[in-house]
Amino acid sequence: MTADADRRPDDTPVTSADDQARASNDDAQEIWRRQQQILGRVALGGVRQDVLSDIVKLAEEQTGDGMLASILLLSEDGRTLHLGGAPTLPDAYNEAIEGMEIGVGEGSCGTAAQSGQAVFVDDIANDPLWKDFRELALSHGLAACWSVPIKAGDGSVLGTFANYYREPRKPSRLDREIIEAIALTTSIAVERMRLERMHERAEEAKSLVLEELQHRVKNAFALAQSLISLNVPAAVSARDLADMVNGKLRAIASAQDLIIVRKPDGRSDEMTSLRKLLATILGPLGYGDKEERIVLRGEDEEVAAETLSGLAMIFHELATNATKYGALTEPDGKVVIEWDKRPDGMQIVWTESGGPQADSPETSSFGTRLVTATVRQLGATMDHDWLERGLVATITLPAPGPRVGSRAS
Repeated sequence: MTADADRRPDDTPVTSADDQARASNDDAQEIWRRQQQILGRVALGGVRQDVLSDIVKLAEEQTGDGMLASILLLSEDGRTLHLGGAPTLPDAYNEAIEGMEIGVGEGSCGTAAQSGQAVFVDDIANDPLWKDFRELALSHGLAACWSVPIKAGDGSVLGTFANYYREPRKPSRLDREIIEAIALTTSIAVERMRLERMHERAEEAKSLVLEELQHRVKNAFALAQSLISLNVPAAVSARDLADMVNGKLRAIASAQDLIIVRKPDGRSDEMTSLRKLLATILGPLGYGDKEERIVLRGEDEEVAAETLSGLAMIFHELATNATKYGALTEPDGKVVIEWDKRPDGMQIVWTESGGPQADSPETSSFGTRLVTATVRQLGATMDHDWLERGLVATITLPAPGPRVGSRAS
């Protein structure tokens, strides 16, 4: 036996070609056994970030020659790579490559993610694919990097699995087989992670829809009650009251149509003017009546399709609250909505007067949370001033989002 004889992972020497073959077979069986354990966890729904770290550790342990592995995950837009698991690579290195763009020449992983093909760089110091990351890698003692794409069942790229070495090194046939086998296991885990994430989002969306539906039904009843109260003094007969209330309810239905999302991505094919939008929503509450309890002031501005339903929801919530708690609970109450188009967007001011003193709510209702989320989605801001004379709400819309454009009145 020689001092430099090959050794097995348990540090016993390999003394013959037969023993070496058996050791290689034992290694392959151990890799397969460990992969089966990981896949079992995946099948049982145990797909968490630590599963990816365990896959990395499996790869590193089985090579037994100082290899450092990493899993990078492709962003949903398919443009950047993000850390999935790399517990033994230097933290500074992981932080430096976090969010790197994919593309040919973006190191081994960026190139593999872009091309969908394995990339084996055996000498980082002299390979053109690493020209932008060479100093970073070498400063952390990384001299070679082999990367294979992690692919979904349909062939799309989910990320990359990489092996790093601290000296220049070319992959053997066995090296290639091992890295591709582990990449396959990784693809199953990552695809399961994505499916679980999609399921969670679907459940969250379902919960939000049900909560919003409950909120809208509750508001619809509150509006109907308010409409009856507002119209009773003006009605000369039961039939007259029924006709007035029915007309208002039909107008409410038209306003609700603006709030309903028309497409899965939340967009609408329509454009409408801000005045028309407000008239539709506020018509049931008295806009257009001779008492002029609701006043609109501003040039007729078009509202972009992607902004329409969001604005409708915000103003519907403001209008509902005005009839339940604000200015429109009083016969002399008034609401004025003014808007002004500016170079950087549009400002809309909702001002209530003649009602009870406006007090900031102590707790955040679902309607408030919904408005806050909608404002954020529009890239807008909304400020509330709770004054003795009534609420003043100021909405500022950015120019790129709503794509407002003046239209002749």
